[in-house]
Amino acid sequence: MLIPAAATNDILLAIAAFVIVLFPAIIIHELGHFIAAKLVGINVLEFGIGFPPRVGRLFTWRETEFTINLLPIGGFVRPLGEDMIGPATEDKVKRDRADLQARQAGSAPVINEREALRRRGVGDHEMMSVNEAPAVGRIFFMSAGALANFATAVLLFILAALIGLSLPVGGLSQIAAIPASSVFAGTDAQVGDAIERINGERFADFGAFHDTLAAYSGEKINFSLIRKETEESYIVTVRPNFARRVGAVQVLGVLEESPAALAGILPGDLVTQISRVSIPSAGDPAETLRQATREAQGKLLPLTIYREHDDGSAEVKVVVARPRVDPPEGEGRLGIAIRSQFGTGEGTRFANAGFVRESVPQSIPDAIAYGLRTTGETFSVIASIPGRLLDGSLSGKDARPISIIGISKIGGEFLQRSLNEGPSLMLHFVALISIFLGISNLLPIPALDGGRIVFVLIEMLRGKPVDPKTEARVHQVGIILLLILGSLVMIYDLINPPSIS
Repeated sequence: MLIPAAATNDILLAIAAFVIVLFPAIIIHELGHFIAAKLVGINVLEFGIGFPPRVGRLFTWRETEFTINLLPIGGFVRPLGEDMIGPATEDKVKRDRADLQARQAGSAPVINEREALRRRGVGDHEMMSVNEAPAVGRIFFMSAGALANFATAVLLFILAALIGLSLPVGGLSQIAAIPASSVFAGTDAQVGDAIERINGERFADFGAFHDTLAAYSGEKINFSLIRKETEESYIVTVRPNFARRVGAVQVLGVLEESPAALAGILPGDLVTQISRVSIPSAGDPAETLRQATREAQGKLLPLTIYREHDDGSAEVKVVVARPRVDPPEGEGRLGIAIRSQFGTGEGTRFANAGFVRESVPQSIPDAIAYGLRTTGETFSVIASIPGRLLDGSLSGKDARPISIIGISKIGGEFLQRSLNEGPSLMLHFVALISIFLGISNLLPIPALDGGRIVFVLIEMLRGKPVDPKTEARVHQVGIILLLILGSLVMIYDLINPPSIS
């Protein structure tokens, strides 16, 4: 069976995203543990990429073996006195001590962790297991991976800001209608094309656009436009009269069972009057409608609608809506998506098309401030997720967990976009994944760093450690549950692939 070229491209982008996004994030996380172990004095026997079974040994540096493992779903650092499941059992500690005594007595030693360290040149006085380290040192060691991810995110945000942030540098106004009477009729201009400059100058926003046009009277104007389909730039010169203008609000979408839907408002309608008063052309017509709905919340609000039909006919009608007092987050009081428009006396209509955005490099102080601020804002958003799930403002579908397959899929989309929009976009995505990786590992779940920290905190409260066998069993159950959950999420991502949207 032949795989379509587009699908092959998506697969290659997903693989590339995995290498660019997840692989470095995992390595940095484990490096955090590794460096912390060195600072605390804990010996590290193995630095593993992926989860066992082992594929092979990459190299040995000092006392530590660096290995590659079969399951590409994470990584690990194996310190002395602990494996991937948990701390060494009391029996294992006794065996280590017996081996040491046998070695000191001249007997043939059994090869174990400590003997392996001896063969790598580590003296007995230089050995420290996890259990021998102070509690605070163990907590630092266990949390260092997440701290490394957080620090990396800050640096990536700073780097993205230094390269350039996508910032608005001017407004965009889209041509929404060109009737036969329009000055644009017969020119190269087409409905949907966007105006970005007037006589070579940018305008700040949509309000500034029609305020600028109001200042012209009978003069020729050069409009710099962008073709909707091809994004090709071109110039149209006309001699319009924009003295007569009228504001309007275009309805882009209507939510089901919303006040607007119950009133009979449809996507594509133009709101031309509020309470039978024409919308002013000055300012922002959409904000004028929002303000009117705030003032009329819970009351009846007449709206005059201009509606064009597919057969070319049009009608003007008055509908009555009742704006909600306490609307759901993101839905608005009427339950519609809108944007500002204004029309001229000769019939041309313009719509707010947002902003022209360009990559603007930031200074070093501004980039540092941006990195710290964006990291803090990301933590704030993540912390708000449980509350938003409870109050219904965030759906479970939008907050669904994503596996490495899903992350690679979304990463491929970001990579594709970053090829056109610049590397800052991809750096932002990598930083976000790094933060999520750090936070997820600090969750108080057995087998994760957060679960191990919980046992250290219990030890500090009790004054003695939890039985190693009990802790090991808890972590074993945690690993099994995590593997099952991870498999289910992978299957769901294959059936319902996530995307940027």
